[in-house]
Amino acid sequence: MKILYRYLSINLIKYFFILVGFFSVVIVSSQLLHLPTILYHTGFFKFLQILVFVNLSFLKYQLFFGFFISALLVGYSLRENREIYAIYSAGISKNQILIPVMVLSVIFVIISLIVSLVVVPYANRERARFITVNVKKHVLDSLVERNFMRLSDDITIYVNRKNENEMDDIFIFNKKEGLTITAKKALFSDNRLTLENGFIQIPSEEGFNLLKFEKYRFVLDIKYIKRYEFEDMDNKTLITIIKQNQKEKNRAIGVMAERLFFGIPFLFTGILGFMLGLQFHKSRDALIGLVVLISILYLVLNTYSVKLIQKGTLHPAVYAGILVIYFGGLTYFFYRKR
Repeated sequence: MKILYRYLSINLIKYFFILVGFFSVVIVSSQLLHLPTILYHTGFFKFLQILVFVNLSFLKYQLFFGFFISALLVGYSLRENREIYAIYSAGISKNQILIPVMVLSVIFVIISLIVSLVVVPYANRERARFITVNVKKHVLDSLVERNFMRLSDDITIYVNRKNENEMDDIFIFNKKEGLTITAKKALFSDNRLTLENGFIQIPSEEGFNLLKFEKYRFVLDIKYIKRYEFEDMDNKTLITIIKQNQKEKNRAIGVMAERLFFGIPFLFTGILGFMLGLQFHKSRDALIGLVVLISILYLVLNTYSVKLIQKGTLHPAVYAGILVIYFGGLTYFFYRKR
């Protein structure tokens, strides 16, 4: 039995990693066209970093499709290679065969919750921050000494000397605010210029006021800002919104429900995929097509349910029940099928 369990587990994990690797290549390749062209000039390691963030942003669905299809392929392989008949002849029941699949399902439930609650929201926030920082940094890096340069419609900057992130004798004009800022030194870090030993000229009705400062942080107002979505907020912020912000409460509940209940399908997809491959006598392509159809219906159902929760017309517990009924019903049907 241990040999059989090890054989099934290794094959399922092997198929899973192959599929996730394939999905990663497809997803990253498709997203390359949507990246700002400036990122192609940031250097190899920084460009590789943004590709990692892009891939992690879609990790939830890579896990879902990867586990579902890999379980299908293991069941299909047992049936297609006639190994299942040898297993049944040895007195091993269908329920016993499912034990390693169920164990892996529980493991994947835990992994999916970590990915849904932590990894994907963090990756989306970091991707937005990384793109914004590097686009702005690239614009700042393109500054030429002793030349006026417009960073945006409102910001004009002049630098007497520049050495990587450090600058000397800097002049900034903010057309929108009507501010003129001068400083002896400046350091660029995290979307901000930290100015030292300078003056701020503020317009007034009588002319202007002059303020002297030792240190002043100036946010670069460059047009390009990559923002992350409401759905990518961290869990702590969403919980605070649920408690304190009645206007956005339902929206935050919908996001949290989607994250928390993402693990429910993994309780069933391993067994469902395995039984599809084992007991549904169709070609491999037809079975994969059926899995994709089941998955697409789940995605549609999931998206629609979350939207209803955000509108306040569906309780999260009902949403969880819908997922259990959908996947539980399909699993039971194909488990009982002869």
